Amino acid sequence: MNENISVISSRNPKERIPLLLNILYEYGINEKKSIYVQSFDVNSSYYINHLISLISKIDFKLVDSYMFPVGAKSNKLKSEKIDTKKFVSAIEEIRNSDIVISSSKIFNQELWLDYVFDIDSIKPYQVIIIDNFNEFVLKTEEYISTVRKRINEYSKKYNAEIILFINDSDIPNYNTHFKISDINKPFKFEYDKSNHSITNIEED
Repeated sequence: MNENISVISSRNPKERIPLLLNILYEYGINEKKSIYVQSFDVNSSYYINHLISLISKIDFKLVDSYMFPVGAKSNKLKSEKIDTKKFVSAIEEIRNSDIVISSSKIFNQELWLDYVFDIDSIKPYQVIIIDNFNEFVLKTEEYISTVRKRINEYSKKYNAEIILFINDSDIPNYNTHFKISDINKPFKFEYDKSNHSITNIEED
């Protein structure tokens, strides 16, 4: 990250998932930072299962079949057995971390801006990630200037890193307010398709 508030664009939500997961793994597992992820694009369990896959290096499809055993699975997948030691060890690492991933609010009447960026928090987060910032702004029903002011205030007060993902199509809404980076510039990442671990990084 180049600065405390990073806005990262991608062509679609699916393209940013591997990078988001690796940021979550680096900060939450390796560096033991307290992290809050607000998810709008997918259910929180999707990120958790992918994180288990990334930590354990077990194919995501196999992890998902164990975490959701009643779902429709192919006979081939049902015949595969998971490495129990790696699987449970990954779950323990996440369980012992200070990572929170949410795809909803606890109280419906609470405003989104107050919920995610609680300026009077007793236990503030060191890192906040929003997987779809445009969706967050729409749900806040506040002017972008108000949202930006609160994010800056939270970041400065708690020295927190804020990572906001947006779609390329949403850039015109924010290009006068935030410095925006492309997901593959200046570094291009290559990932293992089965678990999203980084296999190579090339600089443009």
